[in-house]
Amino acid sequence: MQSNSASISVVIPVYNERKTIREIVRRVKATPREKEIIIIDDCSTDGTRQILREFDSDPEIKVILQMQNGGKGNALRVGFQAATKDVVVVQDADLEYDPDDYEVLLRPIDKGRADVVYGSRFLYGEHRVLYFRHSLGNRLLTLLSNLFTDLNLTDMETCYKVFKREIIQNIEIESARFGFEPEITAKIAKLDLHVYEVPVRYYGRSYAEGKKITWKDGVAAFRHILHFSLSRKKFVRDAAAIHNVMVSPPPQTDVGVDTLEAFESARRYNAWICERIEPAIGERVLEVGSGIGNIVSELLARKSVRSVVATDLSASSLATLRDRFGNDERLATEVWNAEDPPSEGLLREKFDTIICSNVLEHIEDHERAAAHMRQLLKPDGRLVILVPANPSIYSGLDEDLGHFRRYTKVELTRVLEAAGCKVESVIDHNLVGAIGWWWVGKVKGRRTLCAKDTKTFDKLVPLLKPIDRYLTRFFGGVSVIAVSTDASAVAGNVTGDASPDARMA
Repeated sequence: MQSNSASISVVIPVYNERKTIREIVRRVKATPREKEIIIIDDCSTDGTRQILREFDSDPEIKVILQMQNGGKGNALRVGFQAATKDVVVVQDADLEYDPDDYEVLLRPIDKGRADVVYGSRFLYGEHRVLYFRHSLGNRLLTLLSNLFTDLNLTDMETCYKVFKREIIQNIEIESARFGFEPEITAKIAKLDLHVYEVPVRYYGRSYAEGKKITWKDGVAAFRHILHFSLSRKKFVRDAAAIHNVMVSPPPQTDVGVDTLEAFESARRYNAWICERIEPAIGERVLEVGSGIGNIVSELLARKSVRSVVATDLSASSLATLRDRFGNDERLATEVWNAEDPPSEGLLREKFDTIICSNVLEHIEDHERAAAHMRQLLKPDGRLVILVPANPSIYSGLDEDLGHFRRYTKVELTRVLEAAGCKVESVIDHNLVGAIGWWWVGKVKGRRTLCAKDTKTFDKLVPLLKPIDRYLTRFFGGVSVIAVSTDASAVAGNVTGDASPDARMA
């Protein structure tokens, strides 16, 4: 791959560094790169400001004087926004880190491999032997950070962090003091960035030589790791600007299709759902929102099922479904949005069973959709609805999947009764799935499920099936399943050809 040398903005936060500021500036200026040096003085009181005046005429140096002391994180935030070059390098003013390592730090970005680079003091290389407890504390904080971010860094607390400018300028920084390190690590982990780590030299200072960080900052870092890893607050200013400079920006995929494909391999789980609703499955089945056919696969495996009509609002999903099962004469497909009245063809067929699994939550007018489904039932037919349960675990996973809501048993019963159905049973399903959804969506803040998630859970299904119906009685589950009939048919007043929209009026 062809190498390109990026220009750099070196951001140096400064507070009471009169003994070292001239030397660090000299070393940075000596590095062989097109550069600008941005020095943010955080209201120094030891004469540092007077020294900084010496750089007024240097075209490579920009000095920003803070009017009050705001902390390292605040100074970095100001410096990042002032940067104009390709790449931003964080540089402390205390001579613990050597600017001669810039070329090592920048190589992964120059080679087109990285978006962010960390310089690790613990990989290998020359370093001063100092405080064991500091080293142990740094490693413990890195371990905790890695547990939450799923990055495998060796040195989260390092000063040397290098970012493509558009990336760091579009990430909101909140920490005022030394919390910047765990905060930025948690936030870049939530983006699909290519993060590299390289070895750097480290010449640590003693407290007598001016070291400022204390055990209190370690406690604060612990708190920041938890806070920013668990936070679901939006922190990106301009996602498109970040996306445009990424090494390999993720494709703009259909999250819903990705999730369906993830569940395609969850054969045990799909079979489990059908086992839970087995008594309601008749000979002629309609599935609403079939997607790529995960439930259809289970239905066609049952000899008692004579015909299956798979519907979906996505023609491409149905095309995939036909590719999977095209040779089975029992299968027919039709594009249908359940919010719209059913076609004449569907109205003529009538069904023993209508299955709607993980679809109703995507529909804004869910009562109307349920009424349209009810209209297609035989007088003794069953409408089976499976929806996500437990509104308290609603998260970014639900948002990106297009869920308007998660349901309680009471709410699902109300919707079905409003649609003209008589509810026969409502059950909770899959407690462990609820715990997993909470962990992935609420705790880790992820917005997508992947095949690895579903495959791991699918392996647990044989262990969960025997105990789930007992556990969900007390704790609920990730889903609610309702079985209902046409209330008017039950009352002996079958008016299936009437418009469900008219009945709801």
